[in-house]
Amino acid sequence: MMAPSRRNILKMIGGASLLPRVMPAQATSAARLRVAMQDLRTELDPLHPRASALSSFRVLESVHDKLFSIDYQNGAKLKPMLAEAIETTDSVVFKVRLRQRVKFHNGDELTADDVAFTFGPERMLQKDAPGYGIGQVTFPTLAEVKVLDRYNVEFKTKGADPVFWMRFTSYGGGVICKSAYLKAASFDQWAKSPVGAGPYRLVESSENNYIKLEAHPEYWGGRPPLSAIEFRMVREPAARVAGLRAGDFDLITTIAPDQFDVITADKRLDIVGGDTVSFRTMQYDSLSNPVLRDPKLRRALNLSIDRQGLVKSIWHGRISIPRSHQQPVYGALYNRDRPIPAYDPARSQQLIKEAGYKGEKILFKTVGDYYTAELAETQVMAAMWNAVGLNVEIQRKENWAQVMDEKPRWINNSSDGTYFPDPTASFSSRWGASSAFQRSGYWKNDRFNKLEKTLVGSLDTAERRRAYQEMLDIFDEVDPPGTVLHSLAEFFGKRSDLKWSPTPTGLLDFRPGTIAS
Repeated sequence: MMAPSRRNILKMIGGASLLPRVMPAQATSAARLRVAMQDLRTELDPLHPRASALSSFRVLESVHDKLFSIDYQNGAKLKPMLAEAIETTDSVVFKVRLRQRVKFHNGDELTADDVAFTFGPERMLQKDAPGYGIGQVTFPTLAEVKVLDRYNVEFKTKGADPVFWMRFTSYGGGVICKSAYLKAASFDQWAKSPVGAGPYRLVESSENNYIKLEAHPEYWGGRPPLSAIEFRMVREPAARVAGLRAGDFDLITTIAPDQFDVITADKRLDIVGGDTVSFRTMQYDSLSNPVLRDPKLRRALNLSIDRQGLVKSIWHGRISIPRSHQQPVYGALYNRDRPIPAYDPARSQQLIKEAGYKGEKILFKTVGDYYTAELAETQVMAAMWNAVGLNVEIQRKENWAQVMDEKPRWINNSSDGTYFPDPTASFSSRWGASSAFQRSGYWKNDRFNKLEKTLVGSLDTAERRRAYQEMLDIFDEVDPPGTVLHSLAEFFGKRSDLKWSPTPTGLLDFRPGTIAS
């Protein structure tokens, strides 16, 4: 595969409208939307460590716009947002032309200076920058960014990057206002009152309670369809459903399957969503405890999970099981012949014996109510593992810090969001050398990390595919750091008169043309 040319990249975005599809403004211009979610983080800078969670991404979509987005309704093509075009001749130097007359929430015009600062050394590229950690996951190849003129920016990567333009669509890609950022006393203070260029601006927030937004009247994409949005934290799934039925909420996230019938029985309500392009996963810590150090034991864990049984019994067969950590939207890199993860309890018992396991306790740490049906799946999987001879004990934790930070760590629930159609979006970013998973000492595999360099840096599609498929072999069989359970299913309950559906990424988009009542 040759390096993408200027013509090729512009062709990808050339067919997309430069403005979003706009519904009649009068249909919803005065509407206020009340959304109940299982978790809220009041840090709303895209590069803040506490904002790197699905619940945060859902709020960030309304506050911050990116240079580009992915149009999943049109062949997963790149679509202009704050930028109008991107060009390169060598996949190392990328020139981005910005949209003019875009206004931030404080009235400042968005210029190349804001974009260069957003992705630059002070905020992201230097090792002591506050957004360095997330920035290295989202933009691992970025070396420098500079202003060419008021509306043109140049990005330079460390080496060839076959999907660099897609990276702008990911969760760390929101563009922020430089002047407002520099006025904040600290990064944490800024993150709680950021100034972006999205369709809604922050009004008020309260930790573990609510986040209130209001329409940005000078939004570049047209008048936002909602006058205000209030996100409420309601931890228990049943409580979110009760609030929806009582009329306290218009939309609720993360519906558990055992609540489907309750919602569909009410003609005022309905359910939208289902499979997403993301993954529901498990993580194993093979470094901070000796029991899980042997890959045979982790292979045994994977082989004793009856994923088909989980989907049938808990999910009523309404979601799918990916063929390992890959999605069809990956195009030429996708292997349709790779099987779904195997269920083989007899082989699992054999591996347990070969590993010399002597019945040591294995802890399964969970918050229990973050993911849809999390507690039910945790209990079923623990029973499956115990059935093959493993001594697994569930530990319910109050928050994610207790799950992720307390050592020794063992097993925990997780998910891998796919925010652009390439394995670098979720596979290498979640499990690779620069990922929080490896950096925090869960697991390391030198061969995996070497192959990742090819996946991230090669311009040869066939070479990338070979590297990716061998990485999947390591992930599935050789040295499993975890496993894929099924697609990250996301079901939402809403008022039936509310015309809205989630994106294939499971995010909440309330821009013009996306919602009406």
